[in-house]
Amino acid sequence: MEKLLTISVAAYNVEKYIEECLVSFLNEAFINNIEVLIINDGSTDNTACISARYEEKYPGIFRLVNKKNGGHGSAVNCGISEAKGRYFKTVDGDDWVDTGALRELIDFIKVTDADVISTDYWWVDDKTYKKTKEIKNTFKGLKYRKKYKFDRVCSDIYINMHAMAIKTEILQKNKIKLDTHCFYVDAEYVLFPVPYIKTIAFLPKPVYMYRLGLSTQSMDLLNMQKNCQNHEKVLSRIVQLYNKNKNILSNPKKEYLEKAIAKLVTSQIKIYLSYPASKENKKKITRIENIIRKKYPEVYFKMTNKAVFMLRSSNYMLYGIASIVLRKAAGL
Repeated sequence: MEKLLTISVAAYNVEKYIEECLVSFLNEAFINNIEVLIINDGSTDNTACISARYEEKYPGIFRLVNKKNGGHGSAVNCGISEAKGRYFKTVDGDDWVDTGALRELIDFIKVTDADVISTDYWWVDDKTYKKTKEIKNTFKGLKYRKKYKFDRVCSDIYINMHAMAIKTEILQKNKIKLDTHCFYVDAEYVLFPVPYIKTIAFLPKPVYMYRLGLSTQSMDLLNMQKNCQNHEKVLSRIVQLYNKNKNILSNPKKEYLEKAIAKLVTSQIKIYLSYPASKENKKKITRIENIIRKKYPEVYFKMTNKAVFMLRSSNYMLYGIASIVLRKAAGL
């Protein structure tokens, strides 16, 4: 039977969570339509042992792929290269899916040929399991299950990694490769395919369950400081993508990438602000601002963050105050 969906599970030292993740894919209604690739990224705990039990119990459904540690991007790259399903979706080993919503996604795959299928997702507190629906992709007049031209709707949306199921062929044919040993590659994963995406459809039920509150999460501000160079690297790769394609992309896709770069630059400035105020850190902010303003004015004027606006309006004289406020709000 053809596999309709490949689920690539990036797993590194997640023995505490991996079983909850894998169990969420078990449903007799669709189990034969999926393959679950457990990409063990050099774990040193019992992640591989637990995963091997599922591979043995459910042959042809779960497959354990052991590899040397290369980071999240490396695990996703491995999943893409091994995938045999018509569509591809990534799930982190410490997260899981809503099984009922996943069933609806797979049922829809049977009847659609949209390049991307977008679903909402839940934020779930690790301690209390309280759920908050994170709605990213809604717009006036949205009709679920309808196939849209990407150019028609992309000005109103941003496809998040947790929300996206994408045709495997797009990833494999266009040799989509993420940076290895690097955080923040989710931006690469969702933006590198943009030049090749023609159509998109939306489903109403959240599929992905994103666990909040783990100290290892890269969006924790202390971890963002620690991984500042990773963020700079990813930003550079997305700018390269824009430069390479800006003369051939449609205007809607150009604007989509410009908005994405604006968000990344804003996050980069936030990281610089999170350090104790200094001339060196202020210089980093003004330098990146000047580069964007001169080389990419379309991006510059899409940066609508209030803190960035305040800094610009004061000619960066309020830098010290902004740094103090941000650090205090983050408990630093």
